Amino acid sequence: MQAARGSAVWRGADQDARDWVVPIAADESDELVQAASPWVGRSLDALTPDQFAIPRLLPKLLTAVHTLRHGSGFVMLRGLPAQRLPQELVEVIYWGIGLHLGVGVSQSAAGDRLGHVFDRGTGEKERYYTRGGALEFHMDPVDVVGLLCLRTALAGGASRIVSAGEVHNLILAERPDLLRILYRGFHNSRRGHGQSTSAEPVPVFANGADTLECYFLPETIKQAVEEGYPLSALDQEAIAFIGEVANRPGVYLDMDFRVGDIQFLSNRTILHARTDYVDPPEPERKRHLLRLWLMMSQWPPRPAAMVFHDRVDQAGGGVRPLERH
Repeated sequence: MQAARGSAVWRGADQDARDWVVPIAADESDELVQAASPWVGRSLDALTPDQFAIPRLLPKLLTAVHTLRHGSGFVMLRGLPAQRLPQELVEVIYWGIGLHLGVGVSQSAAGDRLGHVFDRGTGEKERYYTRGGALEFHMDPVDVVGLLCLRTALAGGASRIVSAGEVHNLILAERPDLLRILYRGFHNSRRGHGQSTSAEPVPVFANGADTLECYFLPETIKQAVEEGYPLSALDQEAIAFIGEVANRPGVYLDMDFRVGDIQFLSNRTILHARTDYVDPPEPERKRHLLRLWLMMSQWPPRPAAMVFHDRVDQAGGGVRPLERH
C-alpha cells in the first residue's frame, strides 16, 4: 500500500473558491436558454450534443472535464438564473450541459434521467436522494454525479466533499491495519436496482489506470449485511473510520449551494456528504436539487474489482430501465 499522489489528493482547508467556481456569464446563459427552448417537452434521450450548440460556454465545459479527470475532481458552475426560468427549461439546460461532459444514464429501473433530490417525508431509506437531513460520506455508482440547485434549505444543507485520496493517506498513516481491510472491501447490495448483491467483496480503494480510485456506498454495504454478508467488528471499525477521517475540520470542503448552482463531482476520486438542514414549512419551498448521472466513455475503465453491476444503461453505467409491456 502506497500513498496516493496527484491533483486529486487535496485538503479542504487549502481550496480556494476562485479555483473551483466556474462563472456562467450572461451571454453564456442566454446561449443555454436558446439551445434548450426548442426541446422543452420533448424526450431528453433524443437530444444530441450537435443539437445543443453552446459555443460560448463549451470551452469552460471542456476545462471542467479535464478538472474532473486530471485535477481536483470537482467543479461548480455558477450564474444560471434558475429562479427566473421555468423548471422544465432548466432541466433541458442541465441535460444539455451534461451532453457536452459525458453520457447521461438512468438512475433507476423506471428510467429517470434526472433525479429529484428532496425530503419525501415517507421514511424511505433505500436511496440517499429520497431523504432529508444529514447524509454520510459516499459516492454514486457512476463516473460523475451532478447536482443542480432549484431551491435552497431554510438553513444548512451544505454539500460536504472530501478527497478520497487524502482520506486514504490519513488512514495509511494512522491505521494501516484498517486500510488493508478497505483494500479487500465489502459485499454491496444492488436490491434498490433490482439486481444481485456483488458475488465478491468490492474494494473501497484500488489502483486505477493512473490514480487511486474509490468505491464506497455504506448504505449498500448495510443492505448486504441484511442479505447474509456479515461484517466483523474490525470491518465495522474500518467503515466508521472513513467517516471519522473525512469529517475532520480541514480535511473536508463545504460547498453552499445557491439557486442555479451546478456541482459536478468525480465519483472515482471524491466522496460527498450533506450537512443537516431545515426546510421551510411549506412543502412547495422544500430544498430541491436535480441529480444527473454521467458515464465518461472517454475515461479508462474502472478497476475490474469495482465493476460488478449486471444491468447497466449506457456507456457501462446507470440502471437499465425495465421494459414496459
